[in-house]
Amino acid sequence: MTTQHKKIIFDKIVNREPVRITFKYASDDLLILINAILVRMLICNDQLYLMNSLLTMVRELVVNALKANAKRIYFKKKNLDINNSSDYSTGRASFKEEIIGDFDFIRSDIVQSDYSVNLNIIPQDDRTVISVRNNAAMLPVEQERINKRLALALACESFGDIYDQVEDDTEGAGLGLVLIIMFIKSMGLNTSAFSITSDEDSTVSSITIPLMLKPVEITTPVKKHILRAIDGLPTFPENVMQLINMCASEDASIDDIASRIKRDVALSTDVLRLSNSAGFATVNKVDDIGIAILKIGLKNVRAILIASTARRILESRFRMFEEIWEHCNRTAYYSRMILVKNKKIRDCENAYMAGLLHDLGQIILMAIDMKTIQKISYITRERSIINSTVMEELAIGISHAEIGALVAEKWKFPQILVEIIRYHHAPLRVSRSYSETAYAVYLANMLCGIEKKKYIYNYLEDQVLEFFGINSGEELAQLHNTLRSEYENLQKPR
Repeated sequence: MTTQHKKIIFDKIVNREPVRITFKYASDDLLILINAILVRMLICNDQLYLMNSLLTMVRELVVNALKANAKRIYFKKKNLDINNSSDYSTGRASFKEEIIGDFDFIRSDIVQSDYSVNLNIIPQDDRTVISVRNNAAMLPVEQERINKRLALALACESFGDIYDQVEDDTEGAGLGLVLIIMFIKSMGLNTSAFSITSDEDSTVSSITIPLMLKPVEITTPVKKHILRAIDGLPTFPENVMQLINMCASEDASIDDIASRIKRDVALSTDVLRLSNSAGFATVNKVDDIGIAILKIGLKNVRAILIASTARRILESRFRMFEEIWEHCNRTAYYSRMILVKNKKIRDCENAYMAGLLHDLGQIILMAIDMKTIQKISYITRERSIINSTVMEELAIGISHAEIGALVAEKWKFPQILVEIIRYHHAPLRVSRSYSETAYAVYLANMLCGIEKKKYIYNYLEDQVLEFFGINSGEELAQLHNTLRSEYENLQKPR
């Protein structure tokens, strides 16, 4: 699709005109386009808070429609009668084994077939209807299985109920549809907002979103436990707060700050360790607090004081998760260097600090309910869900990003840090004045996630990539390889 075609579609979204996209195969570019269209629609409707949920649901419906078409093509290719119960049982098993997760196996057959999928976005006076249609009727056995899953979803009250009861996730007919209903409930919609119907030649799944929809709050026992844990966290020590304020003062004396830091062995250790880390590494190792301050600057000393104190408090109350802190260190370096390489140095220090602190909430969440987090991680990975926050909100009622923001507010962090921590998975929701820094942290975090095989390049927000002048997957991969190589070289002993 050309840039001009995209502009036409985006203009239709802005003008609340119907949009239809027809396709046979979901390429990476197509999925990126669908995400961009839905985001644009939500921005126009002032409903960006629905982004993660809606993108997840629509992707699920698109994939299910493509699977339904692919299954019929596969049966014909194998000379199996899809309406014969014996053939259906045989073909369904081999289809799951050979095709699910690897449509490329029959991609040419799909493209050359008469089967297709339509994605429709239909604005109405007080709502928007999003429908996915594929030109294949549901079989009675498929309808029966779907009806069972929908009944289960309507009966389930919690994520735990779903996870424990859904055993057959074949072809996405199990957990996928159940999750959609749970998302519908969590969005504050009546379950009638979702429908799936079939006639003799097509199947249509629809989601109806009222324009006046308001966010709802989910309360679970785990969420209550987390909020109590946050409330019980101590405030920052007075001596640390004094140092933080001194670092922000124009009249600050470096000698005085250095002297005060030296009185605290733990702070001294952290300042020296981080000043010699990948974020600030130079040829010679620094062993003196005063030289360290001169080397990295007061703004970065302030960042280190905040990050190290936060870490000490959290690790005194919760389990130590060294892997999370390592991820934060890497994210901090990537965040800072993304801005440096784009000659946007005004907020480098804030980007570094936000990178160090962005996953505070993950520590608390994992410490309190590791079992649920493991379930979320599995589903997120297996169903290619863009990020875990949407599943955390569904299962627990609060995401690790929101937990981190609440902690940041309790500790009276600067507002820029609170917002970036809260929206490090949803950078488009950050205040415009903080967007540059937020975009850098978001991109850095996603690149680190790609290294862990949690994400892929086409998950990233188009708007963020455009902001940094990244116009292709090749350019993004080049930036990533450069950052990764630099960071790992700086980690080597000196």
